[in-house]
Amino acid sequence: MEKKYNPNEFNNAVPCEVCGGLTFADDYGNTDRCPNCGWKSNGDSEFYEECYGISYPMLVPLSRAQKQYKAGKKFKATFEDFINGLKFYAEMLFWHNGKVYEVFRRNGGVVLASKEFEQNFISTDEFYEKANINGRLLKDFWDEVVHPCFMFCGDEHDYDFPPED
Repeated sequence: MEKKYNPNEFNNAVPCEVCGGLTFADDYGNTDRCPNCGWKSNGDSEFYEECYGISYPMLVPLSRAQKQYKAGKKFKATFEDFINGLKFYAEMLFWHNGKVYEVFRRNGGVVLASKEFEQNFISTDEFYEKANINGRLLKDFWDEVVHPCFMFCGDEHDYDFPPED
């Protein structure tokens, strides 16, 4: 039986936006994870950076990802990127000290939650200024955060450990 062509499969060889290495895209411009640098794109990285200050699905804006790659660093979103992602997507995740934390918008405000607690903020500005874990402001220890990302679907155990960066 002959396999039917699927436009959603990564059938097209394309250069990676970050490192220039060979990666593969579907017919809509979405790329698989680059085997050289790990970048993944939806084909509109420059548009997302210009309009939202992020990239999707990687969160780190393309221009900063290119600089991080050239400097030999892993892709890492700033706290400001995370806030921009929250404004764009409304549901975010990050890990700190082996625990997963969810951040999402609800009723015009923002919620920071884990299995142990929930904090509610009236706005993203208040979240930025006051979100904390054990009394430490999130913005002050953001460099300790692992894999800040858009929330993904899965069962509850998918969140036990951060996915590979």
